[in-house]
Amino acid sequence: MTEHYYGILFAISASILWSITVTLIKPISNNVSPFLINPIKNTIGLLLFFISFIIFDISLWYDGLAKEQYMIVLFSGALGMFLGDTIFIYALNKIGANRVAIVDAFSPIIIFSYSFLLLPNQALNEMQIIGFIITILGLLILTYENDYKDINYKVKRFGILLVLSAMMCTGFGIVYLKKVLNVINETGYDIQLNLWITAFRLIPGVILSWLLFIFQKNKIQLIKPIKNKTNFIPLLIASIIGPFLALGFWILGYAFIAKPSVASIISQTSVIFIVLLSWFFLKEKITFLRILSMICVFLGVILTALNN
Repeated sequence: MTEHYYGILFAISASILWSITVTLIKPISNNVSPFLINPIKNTIGLLLFFISFIIFDISLWYDGLAKEQYMIVLFSGALGMFLGDTIFIYALNKIGANRVAIVDAFSPIIIFSYSFLLLPNQALNEMQIIGFIITILGLLILTYENDYKDINYKVKRFGILLVLSAMMCTGFGIVYLKKVLNVINETGYDIQLNLWITAFRLIPGVILSWLLFIFQKNKIQLIKPIKNKTNFIPLLIASIIGPFLALGFWILGYAFIAKPSVASIISQTSVIFIVLLSWFFLKEKITFLRILSMICVFLGVILTALNN
């Protein structure tokens, strides 16, 4: 099996794990502030990486990068794990898990735009372009869904803008990080080194998200809901699955797939899992148009993944 298909498996695994994370965090976000959820999940994720590195004898420091490459990794983490994730969790509370997931299907066009500007040799073939177009139809379908009885239009529009803003932050961070991933994987794919990059990228997410929480005026009140085990236990599980397992597979997917836009489209399989899980566990409505959106994403992913 080539590295490309390993990358596909990693990206799909990340999608499944991320969909479980989102389903767990959604009900928590009704009670716990995103300014507290994000630092807790990032801290637990970083701690788990640290423990696993010790257990599997993976070096805690890699000195093979140039100074500017370390800065790229940290900058990518600040954009994705701090800014992007905080906005995403806030949007999740506003418009629900399945709407967030379908809007997130728009991320391939953002990733492709960044890739075209920042990386060489990022042209897609004809079938991948068709898959690309089919995938983003999910967002257009959702935009015109008549669901005014379920959600205020202004809240929905604000939530969609929040998700798009989160994607712009996370998307730029991962494409910029691809510059470093390309360098470290030039002579062969080292999973341990790519996981080290993943953990190192979490550091600014931990520091900056805790700083943001510290500066909240009502931080004492924000802590109270987390003392309830019905909030803390799902957050703990989500933190193990999300910033540890899902994030690791996500970075490996981008590392092993040459074109970030292709990796992004494959990652949109998460929309299928999130919509189904949020319908089954969170009792969020599943409509014909949302099913049609999922079908578009699934077909788009198939066309893109099989035409490398």
